[in-house]
Amino acid sequence: MSGIAGIVNLDGAPVDRDLLARFEKFLGERGPDAHGTWAEGNVGLVHTLFATSQESRGERQPMSIDGQVRIAADARIDGREDLIRELAARGRDASLALPDAELILHAYAVWGEACVEHLLGDFVFAIWDARERKLFCARDHFGVKPFFYAHVDRAFLFSNSMDVPRLHPDVPDDLYERAIGEFLVLGRNTDLARTARAAIWRLPPAHVLVVARGEVRTRRYWTLPEDSPTVFRHSRDYVERFLELFEQAVGDRLRTDCVAVLMSGGMDSSSVAAMAKRVGDRSGCKISAHTKSYERLFPHDEGALARCVARYLGISWREFPLDRNQLFGLADKPAFRRPQPEQSPMLGWTIADELGQPLPARVFLTGQGGDPIFSSFRLRQCRARIREGQWLLLAKEVAGHLLCEGRMRRLRILEHVKARLRDSPPPWPFPDWLNPDLERRLNLRETYERHEVRGNEEIPNGAVRPEAYDLLSRFQWVSLFEGYDPNGSGVTVEPRHPLFDLRLMRYALSLPAMPWCSDKELLRRAMRGFLPDEIRLARKRPLERDFLWALYESTPTGWLDGFEPAEELGRFVNVARAVEQVKNPAPGELPVLLLPFHLNYWLKWESQFAYNFRKEECRVQTP
Repeated sequence: MSGIAGIVNLDGAPVDRDLLARFEKFLGERGPDAHGTWAEGNVGLVHTLFATSQESRGERQPMSIDGQVRIAADARIDGREDLIRELAARGRDASLALPDAELILHAYAVWGEACVEHLLGDFVFAIWDARERKLFCARDHFGVKPFFYAHVDRAFLFSNSMDVPRLHPDVPDDLYERAIGEFLVLGRNTDLARTARAAIWRLPPAHVLVVARGEVRTRRYWTLPEDSPTVFRHSRDYVERFLELFEQAVGDRLRTDCVAVLMSGGMDSSSVAAMAKRVGDRSGCKISAHTKSYERLFPHDEGALARCVARYLGISWREFPLDRNQLFGLADKPAFRRPQPEQSPMLGWTIADELGQPLPARVFLTGQGGDPIFSSFRLRQCRARIREGQWLLLAKEVAGHLLCEGRMRRLRILEHVKARLRDSPPPWPFPDWLNPDLERRLNLRETYERHEVRGNEEIPNGAVRPEAYDLLSRFQWVSLFEGYDPNGSGVTVEPRHPLFDLRLMRYALSLPAMPWCSDKELLRRAMRGFLPDEIRLARKRPLERDFLWALYESTPTGWLDGFEPAEELGRFVNVARAVEQVKNPAPGELPVLLLPFHLNYWLKWESQFAYNFRKEECRVQTP
């Protein structure tokens, strides 16, 4: 959440301190608690502090512990006690009182670039090593925290805000056509190393970057593990181990005074809230819950379920209607502006709306991750047991699955039969309003077929549950996490996702589908006594109507009648055809048909933002 930025002049020229000052000013909102700038020769680092823990409140970055190695970090390091024991065994004087950035420096002193193999948590950082004259940067395993950079002729620039490198006069504003084309075809850019700006690159998750001797190189340091199956003698051991890891995951994210939980009333976020309440009662961290609801478009019981959980846990709760705005109703608000194009039905709803103003906490927890880590195909497990001749084990697993508490009310046999009999839903349609030249030059139809038509094919791997491994390996998670980051959410608050804890995820991936992962059975058993049974044993409740379609039908057509295309929209889209088609859409086509309009609002805001950007540069440089 803290802001970081820096520059290395590759030609050896001294760093422009005015440029560093602009970096610091731009990142000020991201880190209001303390600002720091360090420069020496051709290198400069910037840090703006957003303190969320007792250890971080007095820290000042960029920091050094030996005068030779200096760090600027936005980091939350988990498993601190284990790391400190490892460091102590190597002769380092580290303690729990140290801020996370200082622990990273100790780890770098011991293991060098391999330090990332010993770190858990969400982090991005840049370390300048004066002895080796190199810059070493890293991004966490799942890409929860963002890292952007630009490599121009005379300089290397980086930040966890995509806009900061654009402050350098040599970084152009040119669009990266493939990223825009993929957004129009798939709704997002699939290349984890590229952004919508041709000159701005993104460090992918689980990668490090090194700048040395005028060269920039990256490498992956971690891949999702394919562990052997976990086997315990007793069923209770599976539950106890999960609870142990779940408590660690939530506890490491609760090193602060108060936390808001984005709670839907479903199993994942409600379980996070329940564990947060348990840990918070011991640590003194105050927990509140905040729920999106639907009050105008259609009836839905999400708010009532979340209220039930909050009362059971004894925590404060607030409800925020998600459908109180109209389609594109907030598109003209400055808060909508995002660094990259994105799908947002109301173009303006942000996490700030959900949490309310003033913000109740500096940290919020989500339930993201529950669906992929428990994803399971029961028939795959059955076929594997039959293929291996393990008939007794198969009978035991099937019986265990059917006899789970509340299973019969959640089987939904008739719904599964109807789903089998229905035709498969068509894939996301390929748009015919694309600029034909763009489609041909970028071969976007082949991209569409690879990701949308063939996207459900399994990625071969040796995981216990390949389907879960496949879901967790997909590129969409980076877009999700960057949407939660202040750059994408429009609010200065730090997101944390306990179910994306590496320790918890490795354990979950090692479990068979039946009985533990089918219908999230392990989570349901673990939450006995933590959640009321009407939540813990409830079946999943889908929305009664498609939210986007309901929003479209309820919105007056004024937003379309007065549509004004941005200057560059025609470079990507046949504007007249896009406008005509969105007037009479089929429900399944609506998300695709709205993409040109999402892009149009983004292009307009980018034009205004770039103009203000340049004005600010001129103003700062004026004596």
